[in-house]
Amino acid sequence: MIILKIIFMRSILLLALILPLFTAAQINRSAREFASEKIQEYVSAKLFKSLSYKPISFGQLKEYNSKGNSEIAWTIEHKFEIADTKKFSDQRTSVPKEYKFQFYLDDKMKVLRAESYFTY
Repeated sequence: MIILKIIFMRSILLLALILPLFTAAQINRSAREFASEKIQEYVSAKLFKSLSYKPISFGQLKEYNSKGNSEIAWTIEHKFEIADTKKFSDQRTSVPKEYKFQFYLDDKMKVLRAESYFTY
């Protein structure tokens, strides 16, 4: 009987230590998913309005610590393809071009700024 109580108490203690880690991981994943949705809206509505957008990858959502701009709270890197139509000898073809952007977000995950990096 005493052994069962000890096992039960250790299980409760272990659960109490591990549960906050799982909760924090879930919150971070939800924030990253929400940020990626906001970025997809921003890219397709403001940056490349009438072109075909295909997301490739999202980086980690990172806290942004800057003394100069206090509005920016988060930053995330995003790779995507834009299919641009080109005209070659009276035929239109879709040519995908890969882009890499760094997005800067406020604390409510609104995109404040985007910087592009060229990929070849």
